[in-house]
Amino acid sequence: MTKLIGLDVGYGFMKVTDGKTGFSFPSVIGEGHNKQTFNVLSTGNSPVDDLKIGIDDQLYFVGKTAIRHSKFAHRDLSYTRAISDDLETLFYSALSPFCNNPVNRFRVITGLPVERMHLSYDLAERVKGEKVVVIFKGDTPHEVKIDIEDVEVVPQPLGTYWAVYLNTLGQITEPSAGQIGIIDVGFRTTDLAAIEESEYIPEKSKTIPIGLVTAYSEIANHLALSYGVEKENYDLDGIVIKKRLNVAGEIIDITDIVNNAYAKLAMNILVMINSYWKTNDFGNIVISGGGGQAVSTYMSPKLKQAQLAPEPITANCRGYLTWANLHWGTLTE
Repeated sequence: MTKLIGLDVGYGFMKVTDGKTGFSFPSVIGEGHNKQTFNVLSTGNSPVDDLKIGIDDQLYFVGKTAIRHSKFAHRDLSYTRAISDDLETLFYSALSPFCNNPVNRFRVITGLPVERMHLSYDLAERVKGEKVVVIFKGDTPHEVKIDIEDVEVVPQPLGTYWAVYLNTLGQITEPSAGQIGIIDVGFRTTDLAAIEESEYIPEKSKTIPIGLVTAYSEIANHLALSYGVEKENYDLDGIVIKKRLNVAGEIIDITDIVNNAYAKLAMNILVMINSYWKTNDFGNIVISGGGGQAVSTYMSPKLKQAQLAPEPITANCRGYLTWANLHWGTLTE
């Protein structure tokens, strides 16, 4: 059976769903090893909390596992992700929790930033076809075949539109007069998408080259100057989410540092939005993405018609699955 998948290949986090279950994990890859680890709290963990995958005789840790266990780990923020095989590794890793058979067939909807759509053919060709990988359940390796039959690449923020305004079968459930604007604040970029009468308008859509990583950089600089703590951006995820920093056993509240960075990022994004859009032309504006969740509090007062998408972090991948159901129909044999 072919499984339909919505997959958001984020610079910060991967988000994936088949409509029944969904997973999110940091877009971080590191060198793997087979040294034994021991975790008394491992029972009941999500499959993506212990991601290890073998591809072409190379072993990789991915997501939280890479952050915890890899001597060399990285989060590729380049536009093309062409320096290494990071894109493929993240793609197969995201599909691995759905691989329950020796051969696993998928059709995938994924997205690219609005002004990176010229890379869509290359992205699809890099992952389409059959690939034999080794996935791990606990410490036990299982060789499986991933067969990606088809990949459709769409402008990233359209996922949010489909998630908010369509049901899972692709039918419009929330009609809206006039133009709808989507502001998708991601880790690396912020994407603006304009939709009019359910049609995407490329000429009114834009990629802004700032995102949550801009705030992370501000926070990292502050932590280095104030506390002598230097962190890679992937090490900041938990610190920023909890707004707490552990320094030599002392828990320091960094709420003000994080909030100030978010406020600056929001102002920067708003200035850019007003440079490209006449915001009063939009009847509704939906803010989404992990960055959107972080900065919406600061943006909404300046955009009276704006709302935060329900479950904004996973809005795109859920919308991609909606488009998959509309594009390919129900699951195929």
